[in-house]
Amino acid sequence: MDRYAHDVLQYGQTSITNLLLKNYRKIGMSNEELLLYILIKRNRTLIVPMPEIGGLTALTGYSKQQLFEIFHQMIQKKLAKITQVNVDNQQVDAYDFNSLYEKLSLVEQVDSTNTSEEREAIPSTAPQVSDQQRQEMFESIEKEFGRTLSPLEMESISQWIDLDHYSPKMVELALKEAVLSQVYNLKYMDRILRNWEKRHLKTAQQIEEYNRNRTRNNSETEEPYKGPKIPFIDITNPNKDK
Repeated sequence: MDRYAHDVLQYGQTSITNLLLKNYRKIGMSNEELLLYILIKRNRTLIVPMPEIGGLTALTGYSKQQLFEIFHQMIQKKLAKITQVNVDNQQVDAYDFNSLYEKLSLVEQVDSTNTSEEREAIPSTAPQVSDQQRQEMFESIEKEFGRTLSPLEMESISQWIDLDHYSPKMVELALKEAVLSQVYNLKYMDRILRNWEKRHLKTAQQIEEYNRNRTRNNSETEEPYKGPKIPFIDITNPNKDK
């Protein structure tokens, strides 16, 4: 018993408000999302450094892709967002759960007719890209960049799809443009996508047509040589003009 008591004190306790346990479904939180939040929060509540994904995989039995999808769903539902915190004098990625508790603070005021706060907690009904397509995008970008994407970068790519509604083909074309320019970062790809959006280019066909026209216009505007006339000299027959 002494050993057990020592372990209890050493590992500490994770405290969860009963208000969350009572109302987590009302704010759009799933059972899986609640479980992950409990597992990672420990002695924190609002800002939680991103956990080591391998440890969570072993603990829950979920694959890395499943874990990413669960965290992504929480961000999409506005239950969390990605930020950075200082840990041991080093900036690390973290989950910010302030929005979760903001929703929770309003839940007791929600009536049976659905207020605007309750509607905001309902998951988006916009068309979703399949898990396989999303994973293929990550792998394509990782292959071209020559490195593994961070969770923050994967979330940025997912937001292109889920919030900005760029198609996977558009992301693929933006990646191609970045590679041709030898600029291997997501900020450059984001500028490309925003530029297309400003020009109202919404499909891969429109983008490819725009690129073809741009290339054709550039070639047509090239000015002809205006320098002095250069005489032709046949070096094989130096006496030809004599």
